Amino acid sequence: MVIAKRSVSLSKTFLIVGIFLGLLSVLISSLSDLIKYIGTTATPANAAGTGGFDLAAALPLVSVALQVFAAITFATPVLLLYVYDKNNGVLEYFLSLGMNQGDIYRQYLKAALMLSSSLVGLEVVANVVAGLMVGKTGLLILEVSGLVVALALPVVSFSTLIMMSFSSLQKQRVGANQPLGMAIGIFIVMPAYIVPFVVPSLAIAIDLLLAAVVAALSLLMYLSASRLISREKLLP
Repeated sequence: MVIAKRSVSLSKTFLIVGIFLGLLSVLISSLSDLIKYIGTTATPANAAGTGGFDLAAALPLVSVALQVFAAITFATPVLLLYVYDKNNGVLEYFLSLGMNQGDIYRQYLKAALMLSSSLVGLEVVANVVAGLMVGKTGLLILEVSGLVVALALPVVSFSTLIMMSFSSLQKQRVGANQPLGMAIGIFIVMPAYIVPFVVPSLAIAIDLLLAAVVAALSLLMYLSASRLISREKLLP
C-alpha cells in the first residue's frame, strides 16, 4: 500500500493516460453497435461472401486489448518508483533488513497489481453500465469483462517483472529502461488486436489461451525472482 501511494505521488501522468485509454476503449466497445459492415453494402447474411467483415462484433474484442494496454500504463508509476528507489539506495536498505530479491520484487509487484486492479475494476463497471445503456446482450458484456480481467492482470504481472529486471541491469535515470518492458507487454497482447478482425470466431479462445500462457510466464518469473539477478544489481 505504501509503495502504491508513493507511486501515485511520483507520477500522475501515466495514471491520467491509463484512465483516458480505459474509458476510450469502453466507448469504442459500446459504440460498435452503431457501425455495421465495412467494405460491403450487403446484408449480414451475405457480408462474408462479398468480402466485408463484422466490425460491430470485432470492436468489443479489440477493446479488450486496449483496456489491457490501459492497465499496463496505469501501473507504470510503480516501475518509475522502483528505478527511483534503486538509484537512491532504498532497495539497498530493504536488503539490509534481510529481504532478498524475491521479497523486494513481490512488494512492487503487489503495488502494480493493486493499481492495475483498481483500473480494471473501473473498466468492468464501465463496460457493464455502457453495455446496458446501448442494449448489449448480457453474454457479450460478461465475455468482454471476463477477458479484460483474465488478460490484464497476468500481462501487468509479466510486464512488471520484466521491467524491474531490465531496470536492474544498470544504473539509469528514472524509468529509462521502463519503455522496453512496456513494449514487451504491449507486444504480448498484439494477437488480441488482430485476431478479432482476421478470425473472429477464434478471438475469445485465443485471448483465453494468451492469458493462460502469460500467467504461466509470470508465475515462472515470479518463482525465479530471487535468482533472476544478483543482490548487487539492486544497489545504487
